[in-house]
Amino acid sequence: MLPLIPFAAGLLTGAVAVRLLRAEKTRSGLDKAQQRLREATASSLAAIENASARARNKLEPPAEAAPAAAAEPEASAPARRKAPARRKPKASPAAAPGNGEEAS
Repeated sequence: MLPLIPFAAGLLTGAVAVRLLRAEKTRSGLDKAQQRLREATASSLAAIENASARARNKLEPPAEAAPAAAAEPEASAPARRKAPARRKPKASPAAAPGNGEEAS
C-alpha cells in the first residue's frame, strides 16, 4: 500500500500542474519570463563579443610591427628538457659476494 502513496501524490501534482499551465494568467507569466530570458541572453552575448574584441585588440601587434615580427625566428620558445637518465637497478644483498652464502 505504501508504493501507492507516492504515485497518488505524483498524479495529483501532475494534474494541478497541467491545470495551471492551461490557465491564461500562468501562460502569460511564462511568456514574459521567456522573453526576459531571451533578452538577458542576447545582452550577455553582446557583452562577451565586446570583451573578446577588446582582448583581441590588446593581443594583436600593431599593423606595422607584424611583418618584422614574422621575419624573426622564434627565440622565446622554451627549451625542451632532457629526459632524466635511467638508473641501473641495485643488486639484491643475497646475490652480493662475501655475505656468507655461496652460490652453487
